[in-house]
Amino acid sequence: MFKKLAVAVATLLTVSTLYAKPTLVFYCGSTMSKAINEVSQEFAKNNNCDVTIIKGGSGKLWKMLKNKKDGDLFLPGSDTYRKKNMSSGLLKDGEYVGFNQASIIVQKGNPKGIKSLDALKNEDLKVFLCDAKAGSIGKNTVSVLKKYKGQYFVDDAYDNTIDLGNDAKSVTNEIASKKADVGVTWRATAFWSGNETKVDVVDIDTKFAPQKKLVINLMSFSKHPQLAKKLMNFTASQKGQEILKNYGFVK
Repeated sequence: MFKKLAVAVATLLTVSTLYAKPTLVFYCGSTMSKAINEVSQEFAKNNNCDVTIIKGGSGKLWKMLKNKKDGDLFLPGSDTYRKKNMSSGLLKDGEYVGFNQASIIVQKGNPKGIKSLDALKNEDLKVFLCDAKAGSIGKNTVSVLKKYKGQYFVDDAYDNTIDLGNDAKSVTNEIASKKADVGVTWRATAFWSGNETKVDVVDIDTKFAPQKKLVINLMSFSKHPQLAKKLMNFTASQKGQEILKNYGFVK
């Protein structure tokens, strides 16, 4: 009897394993996480799988991927991560799905009348920026400010901050909650649900803040590479792009 029971349990476990849903692990920069979560839910529903989103600052996510070597997809806030790390052998196929652009973000209605990056040096304003060592917007902010007026401007702007955030979301939240007057973050965060009534965008000239391509990367250690590539393709498809557009991303 016990032998039959053991065989039955073993058979049940085998069947369960055979029919278990595959799970994709998607490392995604926080700015894109809401859009990618909706895209992934739509994909999972139609492909009998699950998608787990791990969100955070792009720099921190990349370190996690390098150390753990576990996960299927990586979408940082800029294709700079792909360009700089292709030699690592960890990144395989890439799929372009849209772009990010750094912008000045202010409280709704722009009550302080902020018009340019010069506001970041104004000591009468509460300035909030992202840590250059954390999210991709932090690195990009430094690049933008340096192109604008040089390294001294970068130093002055960061010296004038009330604090530093870890990612684009933290910058937007600080402005939306009126704890700060001005910051620099990814433009798309202003279009997230709820933010459109709390913040406004002041665009930065593209010669200082060029559009940054968003590229989904297939990881070399992906456990489900074919399924992962299918999700990459779906994100770049018309349906995927319709979802991304709702979150302020365009291709």
